[in-house]
Amino acid sequence: MIELTCPRCHASLDVAEPGALRCTSCPAFFPRRAEVPVLLDDGAWAGVVERLDREAVAIAQYSEARRHSILNMLYYDWWVARMFEAVPAADSGAVLELMGGEAELCRRLPARFPAAAALDMNARMIESAARAFRESGETRVTAVCGDAMRLPFAAGTFSVVLVQGGFHHVRPIMNEVLLEVRRVLRKGGLLVASEPANDAFITTAIRRWQYEHSELQGNDPEEDGFARSEIVARLEKTGFSLETYENFAYVAYPLMANMDLLPLLARSRSRALGRSLMRLDDALERMPFLRKHGWLNLFTARSRSTA
Repeated sequence: MIELTCPRCHASLDVAEPGALRCTSCPAFFPRRAEVPVLLDDGAWAGVVERLDREAVAIAQYSEARRHSILNMLYYDWWVARMFEAVPAADSGAVLELMGGEAELCRRLPARFPAAAALDMNARMIESAARAFRESGETRVTAVCGDAMRLPFAAGTFSVVLVQGGFHHVRPIMNEVLLEVRRVLRKGGLLVASEPANDAFITTAIRRWQYEHSELQGNDPEEDGFARSEIVARLEKTGFSLETYENFAYVAYPLMANMDLLPLLARSRSRALGRSLMRLDDALERMPFLRKHGWLNLFTARSRSTA
């Protein structure tokens, strides 16, 4: 199990009463608010509750797609496996899945990782993940509701931090989040992230249309993808060195992983169709003139000893 610390001062936490935690150093107190520890102050929690009410329909659609759509689940199996394959054997220590919603990565945690934490501000989604871990007997994962800018973990806790589609949701504070990621990584620790890619004009234009019409994506003007140059600049500024960067996802991702705009595919039970679409993506990725047109990127970066 991963030890939780105070997000304000990073001191240890004591159980004050059932489901409630108190910092052993500062006055911070975190009452029981959900089935998982909620390490947020009152103002942040109020914002979470308001957002849960406002986005209830989108959250329900997200959960339905991830848990019941055959094509969506197939694609996430493939996407998650690709992210874990990017982690060298030497980095098989404790893992943090950050801004992970219902913890799609930790739900598929390979046996080589001894412990993990899954953190998100969406209490409803992280509760769902915690219930799934209990039902499956998965004891390696600690689920917590918390703020990516104030991570409730001691410095150097993790060998790997994984972010699957989280950074584009926090673009205005991305650098602050990266600094926190660097703090909780061990020296030379690895960040593995996958985000919407803006490396080709056509793909970027189609995605922006999708964001305007998708209830799952939402119409947030600050939500957009990243070009490689922006990723590199942000990593360099916050104490990371880019190791690898690749574009992928051409046909399968827009058809299988964004189901609210394609309800017929959402109801499809054909695994053969899904596998065919993913094989097509694999073939397209090997074509040099098409590589940069991928909908997604996957990059890895090492934390440096000094920023």
